[in-house]
Amino acid sequence: MLKIMQSHKFFTVFVLGAITIMISVAFIFWGIGPKDNPQDTFVASVEDEKITIDEYWRTYDNELKRLKEQNKSPEEIEKLNLKDRVINSLINRSVLLIAARKAGITVTENELQEAIINTQYFQRNGVFDMEIYQRALRFNRLTPQAFEDSVSKDIVISKISNFIRETAELTPEELTILNSMNAGNNDQLRAIFRSSKSNQAISAYVESIKRRMVIKINKDQIS
Repeated sequence: MLKIMQSHKFFTVFVLGAITIMISVAFIFWGIGPKDNPQDTFVASVEDEKITIDEYWRTYDNELKRLKEQNKSPEEIEKLNLKDRVINSLINRSVLLIAARKAGITVTENELQEAIINTQYFQRNGVFDMEIYQRALRFNRLTPQAFEDSVSKDIVISKISNFIRETAELTPEELTILNSMNAGNNDQLRAIFRSSKSNQAISAYVESIKRRMVIKINKDQIS
């Protein structure tokens, strides 16, 4: 906490201005307080990683909302087999988490705190606001511990994904082809090609190690 106060002046001002509030909620906010009750209902498992029914439906609702915001019709959404799409994405996420853990990729407390404090959604006038944070979690039916665990996993996945992307640089031959196109927007094309190749590398990596893992899906929970 002291390191954060030293590196973020706005957070220091916030703490000094609302010290009594921070004392009462700090332990809960930073994940030192009571843990969530264990979940015993799973839609799938990848080795020892469990995908809970709550996690599944929360992801499903978010994806459905995103598709509706893109003006997708009910017929278009139905063709996407959204339930299978969501469960597969969560399984791939678990595969990456397991791979990251085996590779020794972790998240420090400072990284977790920085990620939450710097989330614009939790800020008012550019300053982290505890009230907004707690209200957002209540609205989404999340405890601080559950949210922090989710953010932590997101950071881990980002780290291992970036590591995989580093192996997906364009080859000299591919760069030569791009340069020979003389399209006038080579930088943009290069970024598109690199992004596509990076995504393919991540997908290939996940599929390659998924075959060696024990994966169980309980579709009765989401039918």
